[in-house]
Amino acid sequence: MIRISGLKCEHMPEPLEADSSAVVVVDTAKPRFSWVPRDERRGSTQKAYRIIVSRDKESVLAGVGTVWDSGKVESGENNLVRLGGADLPECTRFFWAVKIWCAAIGEKKSGADAVDLAESPWTLSSFETAILDPDSWKSSWISMPEPEFDETTVLLVEGDINNNRHVAARLYHGIYLRSSFSLERLPVRACMYVCGLGYNECFVNGRRAGRNRLDPGQTDYRLRALYSVHNVTDSLRTGENALGVILGNGRYVDAYGFGKPRLMLQLLLEFDDGARRVVVSEGSWKTSHGPIVHNGIYSGEVYDARLEQPGWDLPGFDDSAWRPAEIVDGPKLEAQVLPPIRVVATMPARALSFPEPGVHIFDFGQNFSGVVRLRAEGPRGTRIRIRFSELLTGSGSLNLGTNRESQSSDLFILKGEGLETFEPRFTYHGFRYAELTGFPGIPTVDTLEGLVIHTDVERTGAFLCSNQLVNRIHSNILWGQLSNLMSAPTDCPQRGERMGWLGDAQLASEEACNNFDMAGFYAKYLEDIRLAQLTDGSLSDVVPPYWPLYPTDPAWGSAYVTLAWAMYAMYGDLEILERHYEGMRRYVDFLDANSPGHINDSLGRYGDWCPPGCIYPKKTPIELTSTWYLYNDTLVFSRIAAVLGKRGEAAVYAVRAAEIAAAFNAEFLLADGRYATVPMSKIDRTVGQTSQALPIYHDMVPAGQKERAFARLVEAVVKNADGHIDAGIVGARYLLEVLREGGRADLAWAIVTQTSYPGWGYMVAEGATTLWERWEKLGGMGMNSHNHIMFGSVDAWFYRSLGGIVPLEAGWRSLRIKPYAFDDLDHAGAKVDTIRGTVCASWKRSEKGFSIAVDLPVGVTAELEIPVHGENPVLSESEELLPIRSVESAGKNGGAPRWLLAGPVLRKDRLCLSVASGSYSFGLSVG
Repeated sequence: MIRISGLKCEHMPEPLEADSSAVVVVDTAKPRFSWVPRDERRGSTQKAYRIIVSRDKESVLAGVGTVWDSGKVESGENNLVRLGGADLPECTRFFWAVKIWCAAIGEKKSGADAVDLAESPWTLSSFETAILDPDSWKSSWISMPEPEFDETTVLLVEGDINNNRHVAARLYHGIYLRSSFSLERLPVRACMYVCGLGYNECFVNGRRAGRNRLDPGQTDYRLRALYSVHNVTDSLRTGENALGVILGNGRYVDAYGFGKPRLMLQLLLEFDDGARRVVVSEGSWKTSHGPIVHNGIYSGEVYDARLEQPGWDLPGFDDSAWRPAEIVDGPKLEAQVLPPIRVVATMPARALSFPEPGVHIFDFGQNFSGVVRLRAEGPRGTRIRIRFSELLTGSGSLNLGTNRESQSSDLFILKGEGLETFEPRFTYHGFRYAELTGFPGIPTVDTLEGLVIHTDVERTGAFLCSNQLVNRIHSNILWGQLSNLMSAPTDCPQRGERMGWLGDAQLASEEACNNFDMAGFYAKYLEDIRLAQLTDGSLSDVVPPYWPLYPTDPAWGSAYVTLAWAMYAMYGDLEILERHYEGMRRYVDFLDANSPGHINDSLGRYGDWCPPGCIYPKKTPIELTSTWYLYNDTLVFSRIAAVLGKRGEAAVYAVRAAEIAAAFNAEFLLADGRYATVPMSKIDRTVGQTSQALPIYHDMVPAGQKERAFARLVEAVVKNADGHIDAGIVGARYLLEVLREGGRADLAWAIVTQTSYPGWGYMVAEGATTLWERWEKLGGMGMNSHNHIMFGSVDAWFYRSLGGIVPLEAGWRSLRIKPYAFDDLDHAGAKVDTIRGTVCASWKRSEKGFSIAVDLPVGVTAELEIPVHGENPVLSESEELLPIRSVESAGKNGGAPRWLLAGPVLRKDRLCLSVASGSYSFGLSVG
């Protein structure tokens, strides 16, 4: 049976039915639709589709598109199909459905390819248009006149990372706002459009609107802020209704050039006769303080339950003592179309210890980002403090060294009225351990419960193998990645930083896309990058540029072209390339304009950051790394121009890339195949892993030096590093790929599975549950976060080499499945939910031979390479023998199953064949 799944509108899936308040909002009048065809038949391809759009669900269910009907379109496209017809009106809900027709080549051995053209049933979804016209905002920005505040020191960097100065930020007490309105009849639909800066939580008649946390997502508020949309229809009633909002500081603080918290809210009510009414934020709203007497990202939250005002968010509350709101200015608003930050899981404590009287240490067994929920009962005024850390000292108390500037502390003051619960709203911490002091009585392991908080991206990948060390590294990477998805890709969740460093983002992008649906997240972040760009084309190392570090190190600024290309390669989004084309061109031109003779020796500050034993690179000149990224970005940009049909510009930048490669070799390549190390001296006989790997990765090495350059790389690993990694974050991204492609995947495997210093396995051996910032295990006040993602790029190698899944073209139309089976690896498997459907490969090796199962989505083909160890291989599929062909007849498949597009043919130690879509189970035995 043909069916459809994975319906999305502008990359966003429809919310789960259980979450009635969630809304899929599109910020365009011409949205794009995507779906995943499902067909169990082999060799199936989508031949046509039809999309219908209506205002009412009943029409769509009846197969009628009252707003738009595409008709039957002969096309195999299933991704980002643009709405036709007239522009859609704003603030309106629409229902849409799609059906498809698929044909499969089946098992026929001759005759026409297509058999059984099959039609799917309609599959239904919905979306809502955002506020598309700025004039449609009838609300005013409001705030509290002269709210109370604390002066708290936060880190602000100006000019250079080595020239820090600490600035005291004005952190306002939690601001509470309320208003009421009356309804003579209930609306059929009620949507709340709200932006509360820095963070907000909203309530309708005492019921919270949505599940978002730390909302809205962070941006450069000088240029734009994001608003969320909540369906609050079920929370309204006839008669008086109350709206309540709590505002926290977030990053909207004066230290970053902003001001006091403020609110813009608009409630749209739609009635059954088509009438509409709008309730807005305005000067008639009332404001007050409440129990949140302190809140800050880095300084935690203080909640005094004695100051609670019961019923403040309900109708009939006496707000006569509250002050009228003040009308204030605010930034431009755009819809928040990336997944929101939410509590995504609860984390029970695994152990409880008592290092000294009155001090209780909870171990959650996992380093993560979030807060804890406290349950306590005690006398009025009891002060219970919770502090957080990633590490413990030898005596079992908190080691606060890696928190650095962050206070990482929450305080709860009891009101003394039975069992009370505390859950911070406007802060988060990075931690494994929580210290509880001031608790009235003796806590149990259930007294604290961890709440895992991060951007709620969908899990789309999976990896597993027989080596438990590698599985643990993979798990650490997942936790590290999620801990640093906070509406921007942050570096760490625990210290007074948590910034959107571009270097971390670009190096981890392939890993992130393999494991999670990053489309909405990266689309938003690319807009942050675009807005952060200066008129000369330069970017900041940190985006949003709360720390304005201009111009960026080239290895960091590469995030612009890297993430844009990822959006095209992984998610097929051509319009992202179009939107950011001019910005990327200006950035690439800026790099070259600051590279005399195509050598960039002035912009680099970090280079191959954090190699073993150092922060700054010790064997790779920063100018080498910077020039390589000049080449990389110019090359990728030329490909972007070609994809967009800009042939002239594609040629110009391709020529420039070739000139940069020639200049790179002239400057850094030595006569013996080595690339220059630090210091740049031709009598220095050391070999840098990163210096060698980077030019080999992009095939920049002159033909006569390729073998020698690779031999030097092997020397750098085997002889100079005893089979360990000796690279920073840039080299770690490319080293393993280069070794694999050069025929030394075994050496890459040895590096990955080392448990002695330095390496990923060493982190695991030392008890890490996320990745460290440094290869060293450090716990002092220096640069030593224990939850960083920048070394997580190794996970892409797991998918490509162990799982064997390698896309061959943008958009996943074709791929290669080429797993590597090492001596101590018995089985491995990986799956990726792509825009075409789920790609899955799992293999197992035994004494009898090698077996591999492969699943390919509709319309996707794969080149399969099965490792052969032995003579006279025999290949079968579902126990049916497949004759192995000679190389000369590899493309002649007369008499073979129709799904077998080419082969099988034996090439060296690999059995190669090409297959169409479907599920397969291959077995290989040798004589």
